[in-house]
Amino acid sequence: MGLRHTNRRLGASIAFVALSFLMLSGRAVYLQVVQAAELRTAADQQHVRENKLPAGRGVIYDREGAELAVSKRMAMVVATPYLVDDPQKTAKSLALTLSLPEAQLLAGLTKDGGYSVLAPLVEPSVADRVLSLHLDGVGVMPAAKRVYPKGVLAPQLLGCLKTGGEGIAGLELEYQEVLAGRPGERDYIGDRSGRSLEILSDDESTDGHSIVLTIDEDIQWQAEQVLTDVLKQFGAKKATAIVLDPLTGEVLAMANAPLFDANSYGNTDTVLQRNMAVVDQYEPGSTFKVVTVAAALERGLVTPETHMKVERSIKVWDRVVEESHIEGLPAVRDLTVTEILAQSSNVGTIKLGKKVGKLPLVDMIRRFGFTQKTGIDFPGEAAGSMPPPEKWSGTTIANVPIGQGVSASPLQMAAAYAAIANDGVYVQPYLVENEHIKTPSHRVISSEVAAQLRDMLKITVSDGTGTAARVQGYVVAGKTGTAEKPKEKGRGYDKDRISASFIGIVPADSPRLVILVTVDEPARQHLGAFVAAPAFARIADFALKHLEIAPSGGSQ
Repeated sequence: MGLRHTNRRLGASIAFVALSFLMLSGRAVYLQVVQAAELRTAADQQHVRENKLPAGRGVIYDREGAELAVSKRMAMVVATPYLVDDPQKTAKSLALTLSLPEAQLLAGLTKDGGYSVLAPLVEPSVADRVLSLHLDGVGVMPAAKRVYPKGVLAPQLLGCLKTGGEGIAGLELEYQEVLAGRPGERDYIGDRSGRSLEILSDDESTDGHSIVLTIDEDIQWQAEQVLTDVLKQFGAKKATAIVLDPLTGEVLAMANAPLFDANSYGNTDTVLQRNMAVVDQYEPGSTFKVVTVAAALERGLVTPETHMKVERSIKVWDRVVEESHIEGLPAVRDLTVTEILAQSSNVGTIKLGKKVGKLPLVDMIRRFGFTQKTGIDFPGEAAGSMPPPEKWSGTTIANVPIGQGVSASPLQMAAAYAAIANDGVYVQPYLVENEHIKTPSHRVISSEVAAQLRDMLKITVSDGTGTAARVQGYVVAGKTGTAEKPKEKGRGYDKDRISASFIGIVPADSPRLVILVTVDEPARQHLGAFVAAPAFARIADFALKHLEIAPSGGSQ
């Protein structure tokens, strides 16, 4: 009885297991065969997706809070090609909404891989219309467009972004990490159209920080308008202006012409995109003579009143250097050092350079910051150059003292004059306010020599080559420059290719501004006295009044 009962229980168990196996097998067959198409459709309908959450880019403000660069909320139309059932029909549906060619959209919809950008930047209203089409495999993502509200204001200074939103030039590049912020990411289950069904994880983005420039929008605008007028009046190729606070190193304006709309940066000639004030070099010519005079004064070799015999020309080894304008000059003149600077005497300056000597002159050039970068917060700064002392030839002492054979950026020249304005202390120029960083500075020359140079440069404007730089109600100290450019091929200088310049300090007795103007290859007039000095006067007059700097009470 027990054995028979046991056998029945064993048989029932075997039968139950067999029946269960048959049921599971049947279910598997049903799922794999009968419901296969339905399950594939369900799987296709829901996918785990990653959505990049762009960070808001910081605003760039001028010193008074005017917006120079902002980000506008936009959208990106994207596709997951393998989810698009009918690419041709989808492309046709999108073409009208996006105002794009069907062929272009079709290429994106049939692209290999799981992700394709159909339109990188569209208005939010357009993105809403795309979503309303309920197209399989097509969705939208948040994006942003960089906008420069002032258009042509300071485009070379501000720079631009890549399509993906990363700084590629100018301050946008220099301060990329500050402005960009940190993008976030959202993982979610989405349907074929990209709509979110369930959020799985959410890492919020962190917006970038805004920056405040030292630039004054109004002074920048005025400088740009003046340069534009100069190009038109004299048929010049390009021009640069810098307005610098010599006491702090703040750059109030950094203008370049020709101008272009910052919103069309990528479509502009790359030559025009260059911030010439910082990244370009030129031979400064006569504006450099102040460095030679400073070296002679600093070493006690002369005083401003020292008299020197100055001939119409001077021979140094195998080279003869003449005065800029020898017509009507006597064979020999008796000039003070002040008159040598004011009248921009080549011969007198070379004599001073020879009196100073090679190594002391090289030391003074380096102390003024030439041959090295200023350290300004802008990418691609030029360091400038001069012949290494060990490679000076017999004629180098005839070139360097008068600003030939050396190269500098316009910013380096402005910073050197700022040291003279600031009682002999060089202050590193900068473009973005940062209250936590002290601006580097160092003494270049004594305060006594700096004062002497300012007085000498005042004579240049009152009675010398710079009379066109006078500003009503203010005393100006400054220097003209008319430099022949080196020949593009071969040695020597091209008398038909000129760089005209003026650098001034105002008010001269209590300096508040240093302003530089350089004009490249003016066609209808060459002299810095007639091309650059009047431009300086216009910029200075506006800036002084705009900043409410009181008249100095003197006259020239």
